[in-house]
Amino acid sequence: MQLSNYLRFETNHQHYLYHGLTGNIIHIDKEAIEFIEFFETNGDREGDSYTLYDDKLKDQVFESYQSIIKELSELEILSINRNENVGRFSQTPGAPQNTGNMPVKTLVFHLVNECNLRCTYCYADGGEYGAPQKYMSQQTAKQAVDYLLEHSYHEKSVTIVLFGGEPFLNWDVLRFIVEYSSEEAEKRGKKVSYSLTTNGTLLSQKKVEFLNKYSVGVSVSMDGSEEYHDRNRPFAGGQGSYQTVNKNVSRLIESERTAPVGTRVTVAKGFEEIEASLKHLLSKGFYEVGFAPVTESDMSLALNDVDLQKLLDQFEEISDVYVKHAIQNEYLGFSNLTNLLRELHNGENKAYGCGAGLGFFAVSPEGNLYLCHRFNEDERFKMGDIYKGVNRKKQKQMLEELHVDNKVSCKTCSLKHICSGGCYYEAMERQGDFRKPNAHYCNWMHDWITIGLKAYVRIAEQNPGFLEAIAGDKVRCSTS
Repeated sequence: MQLSNYLRFETNHQHYLYHGLTGNIIHIDKEAIEFIEFFETNGDREGDSYTLYDDKLKDQVFESYQSIIKELSELEILSINRNENVGRFSQTPGAPQNTGNMPVKTLVFHLVNECNLRCTYCYADGGEYGAPQKYMSQQTAKQAVDYLLEHSYHEKSVTIVLFGGEPFLNWDVLRFIVEYSSEEAEKRGKKVSYSLTTNGTLLSQKKVEFLNKYSVGVSVSMDGSEEYHDRNRPFAGGQGSYQTVNKNVSRLIESERTAPVGTRVTVAKGFEEIEASLKHLLSKGFYEVGFAPVTESDMSLALNDVDLQKLLDQFEEISDVYVKHAIQNEYLGFSNLTNLLRELHNGENKAYGCGAGLGFFAVSPEGNLYLCHRFNEDERFKMGDIYKGVNRKKQKQMLEELHVDNKVSCKTCSLKHICSGGCYYEAMERQGDFRKPNAHYCNWMHDWITIGLKAYVRIAEQNPGFLEAIAGDKVRCSTS
């Protein structure tokens, strides 16, 4: 008998079981706790699963816990025969058997391999990706748009991400992409959604008006208050960029926005208190703030175990504040928790850490297609080009290798269908192999998901409508 892939947690003096394979969150009573504790005491543990063999499986177990065994079996948390096939709810979607007609849904346009900042932790070598000062031409941009619209096939909606380096360094081509793709999509009966990632230093009034006209969602990279932002995000000449970004962000947020403005904080060694950063950035008018640990093997910048625990503790404190707002039907723009709650509510069942290589690709200034934007200009992850298309053979092979079932330590993990091993670039940077799970974050992720589960249950009990709202992005904003 096997009790598989689960997390046990407690909130408000009540006990719960989260089964990651099915996405079920189950309130358990005293009798169920006794059964689970019997399993954990007498079973053999592997990851987040326990197996109880016949020599320890006494008849009274079946007799005493018959109703619990039946219920947990129906929920696919418990299997009577360890070798039996997993149920239909806990089955991991398989790797695509035929990639030939897989639609391309999202293209990240690397408008330029250049940046006017010199962020200390930049994974792209100052925005150049090892290929200095490449600018996408209008001809390449047109071909890339045509490729996306044609090879999205039956999909009615596609996404264009405007990226760099700093994308506004190639303003004329950026503008062309949005104008041309909007016209072409309308002819084909499709809709294009736009998002833009920028350092915020080149946002003029003219550009703001353009972004509003085409409802371009904007994410500005800021690292909190001026002291902490300027520490890691200077201009190429060495001077701080905060004052310039702050002025331009005000112009953007105070304009008539047709799409939200968010910000992303890169959390590096010696980071500012998370709550202070959150309050500071929300006070600027940002809709949401997201925090991401730096992707870096240089331990003068990377977070060690002590740093990660500090980050987790502060995430938990903010999550408690978030829940209090949510119960009052107010939205606190801490996107890390919002995204997690959305995944828990929708019951994610992912076989892959992200959409890279599925319907998501990055296109370089020269028109080459890469697994994702972080692998731009890395020939090992070149997936084809916009002229001849995706290399379907390589795509199929890579998707088979990246499938979560091929990551041994993930098989018995309760986060298998929500994390699926994590980011491929992170794995390459920290584990030396893009196919490996993000082992350096495993324990941290378990603790973070547990915090999210506790928050989810508390909100579900007192204001379940809030969870429905964030699943549909219909929430009010609070900057408190």
